[in-house]
This record gives sequence, structure tokens and C-alpha cells, in this order.
Amino acid sequence: MKLEEVNTNIGLDPAVSVDIVTADGKAQKLSVEGGTLVLTEGSSRLRCWPLHNIKIKTDFSGGVSIEAGGETLSWTSNIERCKTSLNRLTQIVLTASLPVGMGQPSDAALAALLEDSEPDDTDAERRVKRLGDRLARLDALNVAGMLAAATEGGGAQLAAKLEAGSAAGTALSTRLSRLEALTRAAPAALHARSGAARSDAAARALLVELTEIYEWLDNPALKDLDTLSEISLATADGRARALRAAEALRNALRAERTASTARLRLGAVRERLRRLARAKDNLAALLARHLNNALIHLANEAHAPTPNTRRSHHSELMPYAPFMRWLKDMDDKAYDGLVKVYVSTWSRVHEREARVWCDGTRTSLNTQTATVDDLLDEVLTMVESTCNAEQDFCTQFFYLDVDVKSDNSDGERSEKSDGGERNEQKKNTSETKKLLGELFPALETELVSLVGSIEKHEPYGAMRALACVGRRVLGEGGEGSEVGGGEARWSRAALAAVAVAAKRGADRAVADRLAALNDAVKQAAKKPKCGILSFIPELEEMSSVCESIFARGRRADLDRWYLSLATAMLRTIQLAEHPRTPRAVVQMENYHRLHACVSSLRVTALDSLRRDARMRYSEALKQYVTQYFGRPLEKLAQFFERVGEAVASGVKEDEVCYRTAFSKHELRRLLALYPAHEVRKSLHRLYRTVEKHLSEEGGLLQVVWRAMQEEFIAQHVALQVDARIASCYPGAGLTLPLSTQDILDAFSDIAREH
Repeated sequence: MKLEEVNTNIGLDPAVSVDIVTADGKAQKLSVEGGTLVLTEGSSRLRCWPLHNIKIKTDFSGGVSIEAGGETLSWTSNIERCKTSLNRLTQIVLTASLPVGMGQPSDAALAALLEDSEPDDTDAERRVKRLGDRLARLDALNVAGMLAAATEGGGAQLAAKLEAGSAAGTALSTRLSRLEALTRAAPAALHARSGAARSDAAARALLVELTEIYEWLDNPALKDLDTLSEISLATADGRARALRAAEALRNALRAERTASTARLRLGAVRERLRRLARAKDNLAALLARHLNNALIHLANEAHAPTPNTRRSHHSELMPYAPFMRWLKDMDDKAYDGLVKVYVSTWSRVHEREARVWCDGTRTSLNTQTATVDDLLDEVLTMVESTCNAEQDFCTQFFYLDVDVKSDNSDGERSEKSDGGERNEQKKNTSETKKLLGELFPALETELVSLVGSIEKHEPYGAMRALACVGRRVLGEGGEGSEVGGGEARWSRAALAAVAVAAKRGADRAVADRLAALNDAVKQAAKKPKCGILSFIPELEEMSSVCESIFARGRRADLDRWYLSLATAMLRTIQLAEHPRTPRAVVQMENYHRLHACVSSLRVTALDSLRRDARMRYSEALKQYVTQYFGRPLEKLAQFFERVGEAVASGVKEDEVCYRTAFSKHELRRLLALYPAHEVRKSLHRLYRTVEKHLSEEGGLLQVVWRAMQEEFIAQHVALQVDARIASCYPGAGLTLPLSTQDILDAFSDIAREH
């Protein structure tokens, strides 16, 4: 144990050395240098230790050992030659290890401790004993020094812990002695009690094991196994007896999975299990035969067109559902065989029903006994009710939502947490889909064919079918939207395929309309006037019908159709031509009508297209007015343009009339060319021309005539004829044949006359 504080001031003669020899015969030397003990070999210094950290021991045979830092080194020496040096070395090491404050022992004290006080005594054992006593005294001095050098209070705590440990050891020793005494007093009692207890425990365990085996193999419910063939499954009492026996048999055979290997090695157990296995096979065969006959018999009855037998097989077969659960757990082959029988027999029934429904709807379409929407809704309602009833029945009857083979399952349905229910639903969804798909193999084909018939029946039949089926798929109507319908309904997946077919039909109808745009232009070219192209009224009709069709459903497809049709119509109108109608009139009338149609829809996606149609209509109107109205006072306008140029070049206004080109005589000649009645006649001819170009269905005659009136007045004002005559020809008495008011009156009169 290392001291925390030591006295390193030895104060002794350091010139002490001892010759030693290692185990392999090497000569080495131990010597004191300052406060360290040094080990050298020849002139080489091998190791050194602080004097206060080592313990040196010697024996009478010449052995020298040093303990320092957890290791011990040993040598031999000539005890006679090195006795004084060894004693001196031991004295120096012991003095270095004394604690501070105790003072240094004198040479006489150390000599009294280390030197032999009885040199004449040659008894080695007595001498060793005396040296041991002295060593104990030195250890006591060392412990006292350590306790004194410890931190404040540390020594007292250590002493208290040592005393407590001593007391605990004493108590434990007393208790052990007492137990040994009791054992010696009755050496056979404990062994006897232990043996009897073990025998009793073994007997009880054997009794429990035998009771379990008896209850397992000789269950009272198993007494009917031999008479199961005599039980009638057609009665409720017989089904109850058979079910009790089947459940007991199931529990017995399931317990075999957890039975120990030792139990299964018993001959009686093996024989009983073989008998139970035979009983299981016989019961499975009995159930399979009875259920097979019942399924076929009910399917044959369903082929009869009696309304009271429709889907009555569900209620008649449900009492046998526990037996299907038992077969699913105990006999996979029999269970799968019954599933196949049910699918093969009832798939034909459902196929015939679907064909009857669709044929009846086609007949009603041809006779127009009801609207398309009502007829299709009726068919879809019957389809949903049938599919949902079959799904519920198959799930309960065939236990599609229960894993009856799991070790912790008793085969009964139980409430699960949301997470467990979702996982179980995902696990059984594929099995349910497969079974229902086999039960209704022709349903999708029949419904798609019905949609095709509706599509051919009317131009918007595919749109009606898409809207009607889409509402069912999205759960906005029918049984699928009721509580419990959920998204796991197989009917929704079946109707989704029909909705895809209807959407394709609607897209085809729109594509046909797009392909017919150019044909509409060609048909218009055969008419005397182009007028409104036929595809614009068709768009108006389509928007009116489809808005009512999709009033309760999604508009995404409808808006997409609107955009594609209107965009294509804009391009077609831009390129349309007519042999007798000016191109500007064709564009003006059709752009105006298309703009009105798009504006009435109020669809956000068509806003940019609506603005484009409005802009193109305005450009076509301006182009037509400019082309056919022109400048009715052309020569007079050119004359005054030259007058204005002359004034702008520096000619004074009162001097313009003296130039030959701008004389009063020339002005009178030009004014004579445009008398009032001639101007009116020109306007009459212009009106008839406009009336000839424009169509009645376009309804733009008055709009165009008003635009021409505004153009005439704008040209008249721009000429500034009255102002020029007053400034350049004062006192000449010259005026225009018509004033601005006269022009307005003339246009109004002409419009009223026609």
C-alpha cells in the first residue's frame, strides 16, 4: 500500500551495496543512491525504485526479495559476507517508509529491532519467531503511519468500517455454527423431508399429466365420433351435435402441436391420435359430401325464374359456416373443393342474371320506355346489391377474413385494433378479389357491352354512362356510399373498369367531333352563304346536355373536352374559306358565336380562349368594314388632303384658292360629284352588299352597319371639310352635300327601310 506522504530524507550513509546473484547465475548489485534503490549489473544500471515504495525481505538461506509496484523480484547472496550490508540496506528501506511526524528511529533502536539479541542462540525456529514478532511490530507502525497520514476523518471512518465488518463476520460465524449443530443433532431428518417432498411433487405432476391426457383424448364431446355418420346435418339439432364433436376433435388435434415429445411416445396416445385422425377424415368427407350436394341443389333451384328464390341460398347456407371454418382449418383439400363447387355453380347463375339485366336495358332503350340515366342506374343498383351481398356472404361463409390456422386463433372473428384490422384486410384482399372475380366472370364484359349500346343509342350516351358509373365508383350514390361499404367493396373495382370503358367511349365521341371540323367547313362551302359553321351549334348543344349530365359529378373530363374542342374550332375558323362569302365575314360571324358560347359556359380553363375569340372577332369586323366601306368621298378627300399639304408647306390659306389645282372651280366640280341623293344611293348599295354577305343566324347585320356609320362619321370629321372651305374659300358659298347629322339620319333611314 503506497503512502501519501513519506519522509525521504534518509539521513543515513548511502554507501550501502549488496552483491546478489540471479536465478540464471548473473552477478548483480543492489545499492542505495539518494532516495532510491538501484539494481546494476556490471556498469549497466538496470532498474531503480523509490525507497518508500518498496519492501525488502531476507531469509537465513541467503535469499533477498523486493516487493515494489505489485511485482516481486528475488535473488541469492552470500549471507556471511553480506550480512552487515543486508541489515544496513533493510534499515535504510524501513526508515524511508516511516510516516512523517513519527520521527526517525535511532541507530540503536533499529539495531535492537534487526540485530539478534541472543547471539548464542542457535535455534533457527526461535529466531524466525522472534523476527516475525518484530516484523508484526513494524507493520503496526506502518499502519499507524498510514492512518495518521490519511485525510481528516478518514482514519476514523476506516476504523468504523473495519469494526462493522468484524461484527458482521462474527454474527455469520455464530449462525453457521448453529446450523452445523442442528445438522449434527438430526442428520437424517432433512434428507427424509426432502425425499418425501420430491416424491409428493412428482406424484402430483404425474396426476396432472394424466388428467390432461384424459381430458385431451377422452373428451365427453368426442363420444359422438363413432355415430357421426348417423347424424343428420339437415336439422338444427344434428348440426349442433356434429359441430360440438367437430370442435372437440379440432381442439384435440390442435393440442397435438403443443404436446411434449414424451407424451407422444406413449402407445395409448399414439393409438388414440390415429383414431382421431381417422375420425377427422370421416367427418371431413361427410361435411364435404353434404355441403357439395346442398350447393349444387341450391344453384339448380336458382336457375328457376321464381322471384322468391333469388339469393335465398345465403340464408340457407349460413348455418353451415362453422363447418366451413372447421374444414378450412382441418382439411384444405375439402375446403378448396367446396369453394370451387360454389364458384362453378353460382358463376353461371350470376352470368345469366347479368345477361338478362343488360338485355332488358337494351330492349328498353329501343322502346324508349325510360330515360338512359334511369335504366343505367337500375342496372348498376342491381349489380352493386348482388356483388355486395355475395362479398359479405363469401367473407362470412368461407372465413376469408380469419386466419384459422394460426396457433393463437380459435377460428372466431374478434374485434381488432385499427392497425390489426388494416393488416388483416391487406392480407385477405387478394383472396377476396380472386374469389369474386371467378364468381362474376362475365359481369364486366356485359356492362361494357351495355355502355357500347348506350353510346350508339345517342350521341352523348358515353358521357351519360361515364357520369352514372363514375358516381358509383366514387361512392356518391348506391350501396357503395352507405356505412360499411368502404373502399374494400369489390363492386367498385368492377365498376371502375366499366367507367374506364365509358371514358374511352366519351373520348372517342369528342375525337370524332374534332375530326369532323373540316367536314363542316366543306359542307358550308356548298351553301350560298357560309353563315355559322355547324360545329359551333353542336358545341352549344353538347354543353347544354353535358352540363346537366355532369351536374352531380366530376367536371374534369368535361372541361378538358371543352378546351380541346374550342381550341380546334378557333384554328378551323381561322383557316375557313367560302367561295361567295368574304373570309372576314366567315371569321367575324363564327368568332362572335364561339365567343358567346364559351362565355356562357363560365369555365375558368376557357378564359384565355374566350379573350382570344373576342380579339379575333374585333379584328375581323374591322377588316370587313375597312375593305367594303372604304372611303365613300374618295376624290373630295384626296382634294382636301392636297390642300392641307399645301398649307403645311407655307401657302397661306387665303391664297390657296388662287392656285389652279385648288381653285374654286375645281372644288365646285368635285362637290358636284357627291350630291346628297347620290351619297344616299351609295349607302343603299353598301347596305345591300353587307346584307348579302352576312347571314341571318349570325345576327351581325346591324352591328356591321353601325360600325360602317361610325367609320363614315370618323372620316367626315377627319377631313374637316367645313373648316377648310371657310378658311380657304371665304364667301364662295360652297358646302358639303351632307352634314354629320345628315349622315346619321341617312344610315338610320336605310336600316329602317331594309
